[in-house]
This record gives sequence, structure tokens and C-alpha cells, in this order.
Amino acid sequence: MHKSLLLLFLLLPFFSLAQDNNVYKYWVSLSDKAGSYTLDSPSYLSSRALERRQRQGIAIDSLDLPVSDNYIQRIQELGFRIQNRSKWLNGVVVFMNDTAQASQLASLPFVTSYTCLDYGPASLPDIYVADSGSSREPIPFDSAYCPEYYMCGIMPIDQLNGRLLHWAGYEGQGLIIGVCDGGFPGVDTISLFDTLRSEGRLLATRDFVWDNGNIYSIHSHGTAVLSTMASYVPGSYVGTAPKASYVLCRTENILSENPLEMYNWVAAAEYLDSLGADVITTSLGYYYFDDDTINHLTLDGHSAPITIGAEVAASRGMLVINAAGNNGDEIPPYLNAPADGEHVFAVGAVDMFGQITNFSSPGPTEDGRIKPDAMAMGAMVLTSGAGGYIHSLNGTSFSCPIMAGMMTCLWQRFPEWTPQQLCDSVRAWGNQANSPDNYYGYGIPDFSRAMNITPAGISQQSEDATFSVYPNPANVHASVQIQTTAPATLTISDMTGRILQQSHIQGSALQTLSLHPGIYLISLTTAQGISTQRLVVR
Repeated sequence: MHKSLLLLFLLLPFFSLAQDNNVYKYWVSLSDKAGSYTLDSPSYLSSRALERRQRQGIAIDSLDLPVSDNYIQRIQELGFRIQNRSKWLNGVVVFMNDTAQASQLASLPFVTSYTCLDYGPASLPDIYVADSGSSREPIPFDSAYCPEYYMCGIMPIDQLNGRLLHWAGYEGQGLIIGVCDGGFPGVDTISLFDTLRSEGRLLATRDFVWDNGNIYSIHSHGTAVLSTMASYVPGSYVGTAPKASYVLCRTENILSENPLEMYNWVAAAEYLDSLGADVITTSLGYYYFDDDTINHLTLDGHSAPITIGAEVAASRGMLVINAAGNNGDEIPPYLNAPADGEHVFAVGAVDMFGQITNFSSPGPTEDGRIKPDAMAMGAMVLTSGAGGYIHSLNGTSFSCPIMAGMMTCLWQRFPEWTPQQLCDSVRAWGNQANSPDNYYGYGIPDFSRAMNITPAGISQQSEDATFSVYPNPANVHASVQIQTTAPATLTISDMTGRILQQSHIQGSALQTLSLHPGIYLISLTTAQGISTQRLVVR
């Protein structure tokens, strides 16, 4: 989480580091997963999680196997208390009272390494436990900002041209969005979420930070984030995915900034995967930490622990969306992890006029990839606080869930898509799709066009014709290899649907294309159907 958020707490009575419940928190890496779990009997995944894998053709592999129970038991026998575990990173977070205890871990043959990540209380300080945000005050709104049915939610939705998606009946029904944040006070009481609760769509909550976890406490950042998606009070506030189901996870310790929070997030992502969640949206990010001896993270898409976990989450068939970060006005500016992930959809912030905000983090990643992926409104976004009052906030923290809600609704429209196809289509309909850069990414997407046009990368397969496009992405020139037993028509069009080239083919053929930079649809049509692929020319 960006340090500026923590400034809001400077006037609060912080706990003393001398509290009795202070512990050292270590990450312990394990060598393997010896134990009783098997790939043939995946009881560790819900039926919904298995259905998601089956639907997308994703095989269960060793990453899905839980951490070895035998190893857990051996560690506990030495007196260590285990807080979180990660099967994707194959390790556990343990608490100990003295760093001298850590040497005992070296005696275990299956422990490959251990690292101290944090020192502080194991339980939530008492002064914060009662902060549940129980007020149910009426929601005031300014009609200048809140017209019509959506009221407070109208501006960011209209900027993404998302109303048609909702009006067609796609409001997130049947999909599960996991939200990882620092706290959700008021979500259990305020009227914006009455329908969410009464319809049973608040499926689960879990605290990955504190022993005595009460996610409805401390900072209302998560409440504000959730309000942009899940609010449903027509005439006051309707969010971007008002009929989706939600699981809320606390992974961020808002009292400090330390590497342990990245491991908390990975454990939460695994929990969401096991429940069968479809989407993970996170308005958190990491680069620097409170401990000056810890160097900043490497943002190359495969180094930071949270990015590794986010990439695994994406490989399990979940859509992973993350705020790009609020570091655009730093010198130099920088992204946050896990927004650097190749398969993580990173969202930057624009104002109501579509102009990038001064704080929105630009790319590229350290290995040269374009980030962010797309933009949504992140300035003067109307959100709910813990007491139910509406107020405006700034940050990619809000452009991210706004985008996540709309992408969830688009996925409901096209349930056969993979997350990669969904991301490709949203990028393709961005207003900078033909000239993406490291400030706007592919721009502000148009969801009404995305829902009505056969998207890039989605094929309605024809049995009597196949083709491949390479290289993709291409640099001016690309080749199309075609195999067909019936008369076929090859069509090259731009993302507006304008036909640029068309030719008739039967049998084998190899065609060379010369195209200006942009995004194109390559379609092969026969009497049996249409096959379509997306081509990016840089």
C-alpha cells in the first residue's frame, strides 16, 4: 500500500512496539510437498474451483498440492506457531518470540531457507478492534455529480461506456470477486451493502494479518474500494458489478509496510482460488518498505513474491487486476508489484476528462513491457466511508475496482473466454489501442463496443479450415499460414470493423501482410463458420 495512505493515521494513538504480543515473523521455504495429497483426488479444491479449471482446460499440477502436513507438524513440534501457508510458493509464515529460535529451523532437512520479514504484534491492538464503523447514517449526494439510476456511480461507468452492459442484464451475476485490502469497516452495517448482505452475496471474509481478525475494523480503504463495485441502492449509488458475489480478505497491515504483506496476499489468493473465485482485485502494491535495509523490489514480472503469486493465480484461470500505483509524481516514478506481472491487468488513473492524473504510476516494467494495461477514473471518485457517507477520493485504488467490476460484467457476457482473452479484448477496445504507451497503456476501454463485437482472440472454430498468424506481435510484416478444404475468405480488419484487405482461398496458402502499427482482426470464413485471431503490429 502506498505510504501516503498511512499518513491518515498520524494522529491516531499508535501501539507501542513493546507490547507483550510482539513476535518475529519469518518466511520458511520448504523443499518439496511430501505427504498424502494427490493430483488424482483434489479434495483441497472446491467443486467450483475444479469447474473453472475444466472450463478453461487447465490441468491440476503440483502447485495445487497443499503444503505438506508432515512438515507443518514437524515445525509446530519445535514450538513455532504457523500463521499462513502458501502452496504456490511452498512455504509457511511462522511466529517466534526470539530470533535465536530460528536456528532450530536449520535442523529440519526439508527447510531450504528462512527469512525474517517483520517484527510486531500478532494480534490486532485493542484500540482498533472495536472500530466496526457501525453507523447507518443516510447517504447524502450532490445531484450535479449523481444523476439518474446510478447516481454516485455514474461518472466512472459512463467514462467506460458501461451502461449498455448493465442494461443488457450483465451486472456480475454468478461471478465471484475476491477483494484484498486493509480493512472493510461498515460493510457489515451500512445501507449501500444491504442488498449484498440480504441476498447472501457476501460469501466469506478472512483476515490474513491478525490473529483476532475482524475485517470490519481499522481503515475504511477497503470499504471505499468495495463501494465502487458492490454498491446497489438505485437512486443513490450503483457500482460497476452490483450483482456479483464477493469474498473480502485482509492482507495489508496498515500500521506498517513490510514484505510479510506480500506473503499474506499470496495466501489470500490461494484461498480465493480454492473457493472458486473468478476475479481478484487489489488496490495495494509494494516497492519500498519501512526497513531501509531492504532494497526495493525488482519489477520484471517474475521476481517479487507477490508477483509470482499473482502470475500463478492467473495461470489457475482467475482474472487478476491490480492498481498500477500512486507513484507517478515520485522522482523517478515507479510501478508497484504485482502490477508488473505479465498476466496481471494493471489499471492507471485518469480524471473525469480522461486526462492522466499526476499520481498515476507509469511503466514500463524493468524488462520493457508496457504498463499500465488500461485506465479508468481515479480522481474525485465518489466512494463510501465506514459510516455510509459519500465522499470523493483519489487514487489508482479506485480506478482498479471500477475496471474490475466492468470486466467482471463483460466476462459474464462471454463466459467462454479465458482471462487472457478478456484482457486482450479490453485492451483492444481502449482509445489508445493503436498506439499504447507507458502512461495510458491501451487507454480507456469502451465496454459497449467490447460487448457487441466479436472480440479479438476469440475463435468460432470452423472444422474445414485452420490458420495461424506469426509472429504475433509483429513488426510491420506478419505471415498467415492457411489450411482449408473448402472455399474460404481471409479478411483483415481494424478494431472498428473496417475491412482493410480481403482475399478468397482454397487449399494451402501463405500470405504476407504489411500493416501499420495497431491491433487487427484476422478472420477466415467458410460455410461452416468463422475463425478469428487478433494481431498486434508494433
